[in-house]
Amino acid sequence: MTSKDQTVTDQTLSPSEQLAQALLLEQVRYFKQQLTGEHSPEYLQHITHLIFNTSQHLTLGQVVSLEQLQDVVKRYALEMQLGAGLLEFIGEIAQKIYLYTLQSTATVNDLVSDYQFEIWLSKFLELDNVRVYLNQFLKSSPAIRQLCQFIATTVLQNKLPILFTTSNSKSQLPERAGSEWKRKLRQFSSIQQQRLEQKLEDYLAEFIQQQLAGLSILSNEDLEILIRDIWDDVKEKTIYQYASQLKPIDIEEFFVLIYEYWKELRQSPLMQNLILHGVEVFYRFYEDETLQDLLFGVGLTEQDIQTEALRFYPKAIQALDEQNLLEPLIFNLLKPFYLRSDTLNVISKHLKSN
Repeated sequence: MTSKDQTVTDQTLSPSEQLAQALLLEQVRYFKQQLTGEHSPEYLQHITHLIFNTSQHLTLGQVVSLEQLQDVVKRYALEMQLGAGLLEFIGEIAQKIYLYTLQSTATVNDLVSDYQFEIWLSKFLELDNVRVYLNQFLKSSPAIRQLCQFIATTVLQNKLPILFTTSNSKSQLPERAGSEWKRKLRQFSSIQQQRLEQKLEDYLAEFIQQQLAGLSILSNEDLEILIRDIWDDVKEKTIYQYASQLKPIDIEEFFVLIYEYWKELRQSPLMQNLILHGVEVFYRFYEDETLQDLLFGVGLTEQDIQTEALRFYPKAIQALDEQNLLEPLIFNLLKPFYLRSDTLNVISKHLKSN
């Protein structure tokens, strides 16, 4: 239904109402022509230019308050739940990404260049305080000690199984009459063996813990050599070699787990305060800046905005027009103005004055 169909010429209408209808139809026709005609790109560029130029006269603080900005962040970052359709889409895209990586010949080096590796390595080697803290943690942590003890026990049992089973097998031999001294000898031997085993475990566990802690305080030169050796071994491997160790369902579940973790994390007071504090820092930093400077600050220019508008605008307008939705949309946007009594009074006064 077009705007002409929606407006019925009625002879009973007053002259001002008839003129209002005529103006409405003409304005609808004008805007439709501007939006769909061959010069529509220039029209859109003109609009974006006007908006961009106007933005240099308004500051962020004039158009939005800190409370408004924080309310938006609260709603969409801290409260909004993803719909079932979006979660299903995440699962679908996760599987597609997985299948794509299986067909890719890209290597780790394609994702992380040697240049980027050098930058991160250089920064890591500067973190002396972190490495000292890590060293103290590895030396004093009961959990690390327990882990090293477990490793030591496992190593000894695997490498010296006879030593760890002899005492048990001998203790199960039947006792014979007149062999009291043998029993005591075996008991003594078993006790000494247990002590030896314990000392070996303790020594090996302590050795492992010391070596582990020692890795964190290697000299920069030794640590750099170690990390470079690992990088040289890893960087030429294909993404496929790593991705093939997983299944599509694993990738999908990773996405779901990350989302579930985020839902829980964002409810913690610490995370909420961090996010809202970050918003406040952003707002205070740009509060007195013009909107145009804010756009420049994040790297957007007028040309960028026009380019993206022209990228999506033609197809969207064409779809609205082909479905006969564009003209009714413009009509319904403008119609309330021409139905206003104030508008009709102005038209009536103008007609009378002429």
